[in-house]
Amino acid sequence: MKSLFCALLSDEAGYILCAEAVVLGTVGVVGATVGLSSVSYSINEELKDVAFSIRSLDQSYSYGGLSGCNSRTAGSCFQQRSVEESHAELQQLIDEQEAYYERELQKEQDAQPGEAKPKKGNNSKGEGSKNKKEDSRWNDEL
Repeated sequence: MKSLFCALLSDEAGYILCAEAVVLGTVGVVGATVGLSSVSYSINEELKDVAFSIRSLDQSYSYGGLSGCNSRTAGSCFQQRSVEESHAELQQLIDEQEAYYERELQKEQDAQPGEAKPKKGNNSKGEGSKNKKEDSRWNDEL
């Protein structure tokens, strides 16, 4: 029994497999984190596109009054605001929410003094221009 225990202690064949597993696990976790961040950003952008598309639907209506059998009903109508106004309002709401979450994230980072803070202006997610005048993704459809 003692010789078997000594043989197990001196055997280093499993050491290399363990180190490889740690390296592969680390690479896998880092890759998954970056991938999930990219997926999260993509989903957020697609949901913005869906919101703008739904808002582009014209819901205006109008119908005249009805009369018959000694009774009458009044007509009704609804005129929706222009799509440009609605898109501008929706973009402003999105910008306000993004600014709010950016401030909350900054507060959390300020509360953790030991960690490195990201540089301002670092645009690692591939975000386009935040300036509303330069954002022309909807001008093609208008």
